[in-house]
Amino acid sequence: MSVEAPGSAPAGEERVALVARLTAEKSEALGRLAAGIAHELRNPLAVILARVQLLELGLKNGKAPEPERLERALCTIEEQAFRASKIIESLSVFARPRVPEINPIDLGETVGHVLASLRTRMPQGAALLTNVVIPPEARTLLADRDQLTTALTQLVVNALEAMPSGGRLEIRARRADGTIDIAVADTGGGVASHDAPRIFDPFFSTKPAAAGLGLCVAQTIAESHGGTVRLAAASAAGAEFVLTLPARD
Repeated sequence: MSVEAPGSAPAGEERVALVARLTAEKSEALGRLAAGIAHELRNPLAVILARVQLLELGLKNGKAPEPERLERALCTIEEQAFRASKIIESLSVFARPRVPEINPIDLGETVGHVLASLRTRMPQGAALLTNVVIPPEARTLLADRDQLTTALTQLVVNALEAMPSGGRLEIRARRADGTIDIAVADTGGGVASHDAPRIFDPFFSTKPAAAGLGLCVAQTIAESHGGTVRLAAASAAGAEFVLTLPARD
């Protein structure tokens, strides 16, 4: 006859309860992720479907769309297809980050490329001041060029979306304590204290048109490099995010 050690039953019950709780949390997280994907892809796909159906209806009725109307419809379809593609691309980076290919990178050139590629995203008809400060000791770093470009792009887009009427965008770099810090600051509305704990969650966004993947993608890339992304400052006068990477010599 076996004798059960004192306390073994409660310990076993605790393990079962722990496994059940972790399983429930995982299922809940997967549910939120699936719901987020469905929500973010539903909008662009609905717009694409509506435009295609309108064009198809016109052709069936023997009414070919006017060239200008056709051009606008095709432009909308292209924009929404690109948006859906970017959502899937961002999700892929977040879900299965690629191992970084580490090479020497000129940070100044990378920042310049990011700003040039986002010129069309900058507020139109509004004053936007851009200030970039990269000292010589922080200009060269070792990182994956494409991934770093993606991370910085997400941080800059986040800053621009916070300033739809214009403002001041600052990108500052510094080297200290074995790291290189890249700060991206804006003069938008800042981050509310009750939103701050969730800003790196996938699909969380306070902006109606945003997918809510940018900051978590930047965080994923930083962590794959052994670094971090953090909200360094948030107030009614704006927000500042800092991407920190190891200063590899």
